[in-house]
Amino acid sequence: MRNKKRESGNKGFTLVEMLVSFVILMILASLSVAGVLAYQDYADYKRQNSYAQTLFLAAQTKLTSYSVRGQMDGLAEAASDTVELGTILTPDGSSAAESKKGAAVKSGNVCYLLGNRESYQKYCAGEYQGKTDKESMGYQALYDIFDEFLFDKSVLNACIAIEFNPECAQVYSVLYSDKCSEFTYFAKNRNGRVNIQNRQEDYRSEYMIGYYGLD
Repeated sequence: MRNKKRESGNKGFTLVEMLVSFVILMILASLSVAGVLAYQDYADYKRQNSYAQTLFLAAQTKLTSYSVRGQMDGLAEAASDTVELGTILTPDGSSAAESKKGAAVKSGNVCYLLGNRESYQKYCAGEYQGKTDKESMGYQALYDIFDEFLFDKSVLNACIAIEFNPECAQVYSVLYSDKCSEFTYFAKNRNGRVNIQNRQEDYRSEYMIGYYGLD
């Protein structure tokens, strides 16, 4: 009798028990992977915002220098166009035109300059130097802003938008992403192109857009 009890106590796992154990392990593994991916996304998003702040500070330093030297008219001429503040959603969900923040900057025209990886590579190759067409002047002006005050130039190999008031030489905001292929104010999101009129947190985190601004 003792031998039979001993033999029954040495039985291995049943097939059902093994399947249950396998399912539990798979669930735990999937949760771990999801947690790692979520943390990576969070870290990437925080990095985009950090770069946007760095570019904002560098741009503001350069614009102050331009103002002292009387060179703001040239920057305004190179700007792509003016920002329609009524179409911009600030991080708190209000219209930029209605928000009381950054009132001094918004008292005049807020212009913008846009760039992406392709335009930065062409800038590095000197393709915009000496050209007088609007597009070339805009790209040249954008990257010249960071030439003196940005230590790590590799940051510029991304999508960048700078909004500024040339009358008071003040930067309004900077948007940044090395995950997108292009920024736009007018077109719909498609194939890596992202509309940057919405600056709310959930929208920007979804599309990995860094932001730093007076709003």
